[in-house]
Amino acid sequence: MVRPDKTVRWAMDELEQVRQMRGRSPDTWPTPTALPESLDQLAKWLTELGWDDLTCLARREELAVYRTLSAVHPGLFTDRIVHALAALRRSLMECKRYEEALEVVEELLRLADTNRSAQAEAPDARYWRTLLLARLGRDEEAVESAAEAVTEARRRLQHAGATSASFELISALTAHADRLDKVGRVAEAAEVSAEVMAAWWQQADSTVQFLQALDLCSERLVRSGQTEQARACIVEAMGKIRRRKRDTYQARAWHNLGVRLLALEAPEAALTAGEEAVQLYRDRARAHQERHRELEAEDDWDDDHRYSEAYLLKRRREELKSSLREVRRAELDLHDALLTLSASLQQLDRIDEAVATSTEAATLPD
Repeated sequence: MVRPDKTVRWAMDELEQVRQMRGRSPDTWPTPTALPESLDQLAKWLTELGWDDLTCLARREELAVYRTLSAVHPGLFTDRIVHALAALRRSLMECKRYEEALEVVEELLRLADTNRSAQAEAPDARYWRTLLLARLGRDEEAVESAAEAVTEARRRLQHAGATSASFELISALTAHADRLDKVGRVAEAAEVSAEVMAAWWQQADSTVQFLQALDLCSERLVRSGQTEQARACIVEAMGKIRRRKRDTYQARAWHNLGVRLLALEAPEAALTAGEEAVQLYRDRARAHQERHRELEAEDDWDDDHRYSEAYLLKRRREELKSSLREVRRAELDLHDALLTLSASLQQLDRIDEAVATSTEAATLPD
């Protein structure tokens, strides 16, 4: 890890290089792009120091220099301008200067009409344009921006001859659904979310993302008054997903589906989802408990002679405390899943099983 005082010194050294070149003809610089490259490096040091306002100043000066060079040699520095704009956008975002960041993004998209580097930045720029419009409260414009990003992503897929959705299209669809939801067009948001679900299903190792999309799609169907469609959507998806590899990361999504199905008065389907959630949470809780026991049993924690005994003891206590927090969090999740499962069993009049499940929950922290 680099000490902050060293980073300050390096930033000061770079600033001195910038000062020496400012106001001088590019012919006198060590290389034709020495000044903007020094400003780029200065911006990186300032970012590392957390001096974001100063970073923006360095980035703006870097961009201004490239514009000046480009005016003398049209087209020669356009790629550099694109990269400088992208870097400036990131810095402005860090400073929460959203209006200025939006101006930068719009310029990147204009350049994408003619420049290949800008075209490569365009998907990212469209994503940020939508997000920035939303953060500025320009919600209807954000919906239009998101829809345009979807159209462009589809066009790129079609041009490439792809047969399945790209991550660019999935991201664009997700943003479009979110923006539609924000302006109250919930039924349309649910429709787009269904496409997001279908796209995630086609991706390898994306079971968790599929379940999360299912959760969101069904929630939007419920809010738009399409309760029958919500129930059918979940039940159909559950039948598909159970044939895939199970993983404890899926537990939260299964639990949410069980809760929703209970609210939709589908206790049998809720029971299926609840059993999955409980099993996955139980597996996770056991894994955390086992890791904690192994950590407690370690007897070589104080064998590192590079550190003092006091430091090693402090580190040991922090590790045990952090591990115990993970155990308690896993047990709490299992507790909640057991209660949801118990509620499903009660609705199905399986009272003895419901009581046994509630009793198990009572043995865990709440």
